[in-house]
Amino acid sequence: MKPNLPTAWAVFTTFRPGAEAEDAVASVSAQVDGVIVVDDGSGPVADAALDRLAASGVTVHRQHVNSGIAGALNTGIRLARESGAEVVITFDQDSLVPAGFVDALRTAYDAASADDVRVGVIVPEYFAAVRQARGAIATYGPAANVIQSGMLLPLDVVDRIGELRADYFIDLVDTEFELRLRREGYAVLAAAGLRLGHALGTQYRRELFGRAVRLPGIPPEITLSTPFRYFYRVRNRIVLNREYLWAAPVQILRDTLLDGIHFVNALGVARPRRALWRLYRAAINAAIRGRMGRMPDALQPVADSIIWDASVLEREHT
Repeated sequence: MKPNLPTAWAVFTTFRPGAEAEDAVASVSAQVDGVIVVDDGSGPVADAALDRLAASGVTVHRQHVNSGIAGALNTGIRLARESGAEVVITFDQDSLVPAGFVDALRTAYDAASADDVRVGVIVPEYFAAVRQARGAIATYGPAANVIQSGMLLPLDVVDRIGELRADYFIDLVDTEFELRLRREGYAVLAAAGLRLGHALGTQYRRELFGRAVRLPGIPPEITLSTPFRYFYRVRNRIVLNREYLWAAPVQILRDTLLDGIHFVNALGVARPRRALWRLYRAAINAAIRGRMGRMPDALQPVADSIIWDASVLEREHT
């Protein structure tokens, strides 16, 4: 085991997990000192899967209410610390971890530490088909727009800059943490050549008024989220921009442009369109008024009424 990282635990968050969560946990169990699964308020529907995980030796913590991914991860990190962890690697319930994954993260961490780099987090170079590294890298290199699944996080970093923003609930939680790390002088790094497999969401053809949209540097397909997520994506984008625009202007402006295009695309294919527009308005109002945390319950039926009227491309897994 690498001397710089004597005790490493994996932390998974689940919501209504099935067999994919069991496969994901099994794929990393032998690579770490322990595994903690925090179930984020799934209720009785998840009992069978969580019981099987607990029977396999995994520490399972069941939350009675849905607190959002940041809150669930924070709980898992605290439990890992209580178990003696000095570093955690965070995962989603559907991320399959290849053999040697944790050792590769450790190797990158050790190399960066030996170079006197103040390491904040290490992520794989590729998350599914998305490249997180920026520019050519050797053993390790800079990363941006990182995704929390597969992220190695030393717990002394959490001690210095604080936990994940639980009030974001979901969406842009990892981006906020990344920007906070950089603002505090930490490096956000990727391990060269390392890839984490992940099930991609349903992809749709990027269209506007029924015609395919092709713009330089923007893929012709769009991955649309579950409709309720757009409340969080819009609100948290505004809040994030307000806090980090001057700290990371290039990244904020680029990401805001891409998100803006995405929000317009989603509005174009939402049915009924007025329902998604209502979510957008509520999100903007919440950001202005500083209302964070969970989306108001009154908006859930609005989100549930939305369907996507777009051309579905083949669902991919990588």
